Amino acid sequence: MGAWGHLNFENDTALDLVYEIEEKGVDRIKNAIEAINSREEDSFLDSDLCSEALAAVEYIAAVKDKASEDFPEDAEEWLTPANKENLLAIRNLIPKSKQAIDRIQHNSELKDLWEETKDFAEWTKVLEDLATRIS
Repeated sequence: MGAWGHLNFENDTALDLVYEIEEKGVDRIKNAIEAINSREEDSFLDSDLCSEALAAVEYIAAVKDKASEDFPEDAEEWLTPANKENLLAIRNLIPKSKQAIDRIQHNSELKDLWEETKDFAEWTKVLEDLATRIS
């Protein structure tokens, strides 16, 4: 069984995304968020796609100097001035990120998995905090 926790980098899928971003750059962040928003409105969202999108949104918060407490050191190292500038240049990521968070919070496999645990309220707070940090 892989890593599992209510923070956005406390799972293997999110940590794998960190390494993919190192290789593929800003486009991988954009693609992770778009993978959620490109699905039909009533589509049930896969938990791995959700975990990737939430981790990608965490990069946006970090660029705004509002990194989460569990933001990985490798991810911090990737956020060079040039990479930060590239992320900030993609202005449409913030509204799309908010939309992705909302969709994950309301209709996703990840939400359903968390509802089955005693930590559902904590997970919900993490998503609400992330939405606030990217605003």
